[in-house]
Amino acid sequence: MEKPEYEVNLGDIVCRRARKTDNLDEIIDLIYQTDPYLYPYWFENDIENARNFLKEKILTEGFVFYYENLYIAYDTKKNKIVGLVAAIDPTVNLDYDYTPYINESERSKYIIEKYIFDCIHEAKTIDGIYIMNCAVLEECRGQGIGRKLLGHFIGNMENVGYNSFKLDCLLHNLRAKNLYHGLGFKEMEETQGFTWEMPIELVVFVRHKGEYLAEEFQKQENYKGVDQESNEYVESDKSAERSR
Repeated sequence: MEKPEYEVNLGDIVCRRARKTDNLDEIIDLIYQTDPYLYPYWFENDIENARNFLKEKILTEGFVFYYENLYIAYDTKKNKIVGLVAAIDPTVNLDYDYTPYINESERSKYIIEKYIFDCIHEAKTIDGIYIMNCAVLEECRGQGIGRKLLGHFIGNMENVGYNSFKLDCLLHNLRAKNLYHGLGFKEMEETQGFTWEMPIELVVFVRHKGEYLAEEFQKQENYKGVDQESNEYVESDKSAERSR
């Protein structure tokens, strides 16, 4: 199923699919911040380890965090990526060979086998999109960026025929839970995730097409184009309106 290319201009924030010309360090920093139990453990609490490991792989098709599986919120005033959604589904190439990294260290083996492979399994078995990561830079939280990014992502994916979305979050993360409830997700079950110390409590959310979605996410207006060489935004008079 073809995914739409979109660049939704929301004033200072533009929501769109990631590009290989984006600042990969900023993308990796957002991945790292998504879950305090996963990525700091995997990369030994060192963001530079995460950058060194992920930077090349983000440009490698088949890897779960391949750039075409990433959607960003870009702050045009700060000239910075401030939000990220990582999402995979049965149509995505997920054939990257993780074997060398499973054998590299116990940390890599643990995270790849118990987390990355589980995400791949979810993506291959659900009838829809599995959202691995949804993150906003810590200093930019509370400004509605996550709602805009995820809401427009859902609206665009539904527009091309995706009918369901699945994700999970920490059971006691009230801000994230409120965000997902506000976008039509429903709590399906409580379950346990894992850490290197003890299991953690998670809640699984599912959204189906036809559930509540604010009108602002059902229209795409004020598009911007992009100069592919400079990666800078240029105003465009194109606009589009979707119907569901």
